[in-house]
Amino acid sequence: MSRINVCITCSNNYAKYASVTMASILSNALETDSYKFYIVSDDISEESRKNIEQLTEIKNFEIEFLSPEQNTFQEYVNIRTTDHLTIATFFRLKLPTLIPNEDKIIYLDCDTIVNTSLSSLFNINIDNYFCAGVKDVGYKRLGKRIGLGKEQFYINSGVMLVNLKKWRKDNAELKLSNFAKEHPEKLFLGDQDLINICFANEILLLDGKWNVQVVNFCSRSDYSNKFNILHYIGGSKPWKMGSYIPLKKYYFKYLKMTQWESPDSTWHIKSNLLGLFLYFKHRPLFMFRPGFFKSLFYLLIRK
Repeated sequence: MSRINVCITCSNNYAKYASVTMASILSNALETDSYKFYIVSDDISEESRKNIEQLTEIKNFEIEFLSPEQNTFQEYVNIRTTDHLTIATFFRLKLPTLIPNEDKIIYLDCDTIVNTSLSSLFNINIDNYFCAGVKDVGYKRLGKRIGLGKEQFYINSGVMLVNLKKWRKDNAELKLSNFAKEHPEKLFLGDQDLINICFANEILLLDGKWNVQVVNFCSRSDYSNKFNILHYIGGSKPWKMGSYIPLKKYYFKYLKMTQWESPDSTWHIKSNLLGLFLYFKHRPLFMFRPGFFKSLFYLLIRK
């Protein structure tokens, strides 16, 4: 039985969502899977820790809580990123130091849902790469903005298989830190831009099923409803009132397996109605988008 290492970074406000991610992993684990979770948070409460630890009712696992000091991330404080991301997103850039006894780890954002065993992902050979990931849903635009060439690709950093051993050997933490300090004007999506710039040509591209990114009904990285990992990217999350994203039912499925309270049917009805209104308001010409017909095809025909 080989152990699968998984790291999730979060603030205490996101501990609930990290717990849902863990519940999905444990529910889909093989009998032979053995998991060790590293939860990196600078403010997680004792109550949240206990709630997370009670996930052993689904499947037993090892867990270690790590509490980095925020002042060790000062070089990233003023880096531009999206509004819904916090300093905790930069914790992943120092995983080799935070987790010194592991050579490889799966990193997951806490807005992900896992639908399979992670053993096949963890066992992918990345000896010659800093990490492995899936193209971001906006990879063409984002890659061009940071100056990547046509033969290079831009990954989404929310799901990565990370080669901690190579990061240490090549002093990758210092490389990332120096670039952030010397070229902050080149960074628009914080840690994600940093990883794609500094590790260009040394990232292994994964099959898209390992990070199916959904933003709204029409904007998705893969229009199939079959996924290994589902990633609710952007600011519209399943737990927000009025979110208008597909496949959010999976979040609530695994939320029920945690110690956190699930919203009632009235909340779901209100949220769905508000979500439809907001979607029509923000994308009134959605029927003219190719993505709409792709989504409809997979929803009604392929499933």
